[in-house]
Amino acid sequence: MTVESQIEQMAHARRECARKLGFLDAGIWLGQPVGFPLARQLPPEELASVIGKSFITGGLVSHWRGKTVSAQDGNLALQAALPSFPNDTYAVWTGLPLNPAEPGPLPGQGDLPEGVRGVRVFPKSHNYPLAGWVIGSLCDWLVEHRLPLFIWHVELDWPSLHALAGKFPQLKVIVETQTQKILYHTRPLFALMRECRNVLVEISNFVGVRLIEYAVEQFGAERLIFGSFQPISDPLVPIGMVIDAEISDSEKALIASGNLRRLIEEVQP
Repeated sequence: MTVESQIEQMAHARRECARKLGFLDAGIWLGQPVGFPLARQLPPEELASVIGKSFITGGLVSHWRGKTVSAQDGNLALQAALPSFPNDTYAVWTGLPLNPAEPGPLPGQGDLPEGVRGVRVFPKSHNYPLAGWVIGSLCDWLVEHRLPLFIWHVELDWPSLHALAGKFPQLKVIVETQTQKILYHTRPLFALMRECRNVLVEISNFVGVRLIEYAVEQFGAERLIFGSFQPISDPLVPIGMVIDAEISDSEKALIASGNLRRLIEEVQP
């Protein structure tokens, strides 16, 4: 067998593994990225081409305007795009403290909007503390509807998140590894995951030697959520991390799609 044929055989095996896992992506972003001058934006009409490509079968979609303009503006943009979402694809709204109440679509005010399966907060960008006395009413609403709370690790401080996760043990908190590598923050992250079983980590930038293996060994594969942060990042990078991880096939399946699907299906209208 030639070297070329060996390489093709290996590539075929990896493609088949990725296809079999069928990844659900928690990190698909619409709109104009900020802080990434070379990144192209993903318009809503191209979302369908992303789903089904690079072994992504569905997932959660966010909008940059929820961070860069206003929570309401990003939520309105997602609301307008929702009718064109492919199957198995849902929205992540941006949340704010509800004191005082503000006009416009915000999570925590009224019923759960159709098609929303998660909420993200940006406490540093939007200038408020990540504390129960500030976002407690929002967290109560999330628990009521069994919605997960997403937050970039660059938007939080670890003591505050530890206190919030402890105050709301039924709230699933997803620490996202964007927009910088979380490599230099794994010690507080792992300490937090050990203390608070309701804290999970999204793996799009979970870059480091055997980090996935360590997390699975210490906390279980059910604590890891697949995400890509596309179109800024290539989804094949975290897909390769899962495929190459020295863990069981069943654990890979949980990370690739099982854990996120469980969170999506647990949401209560």
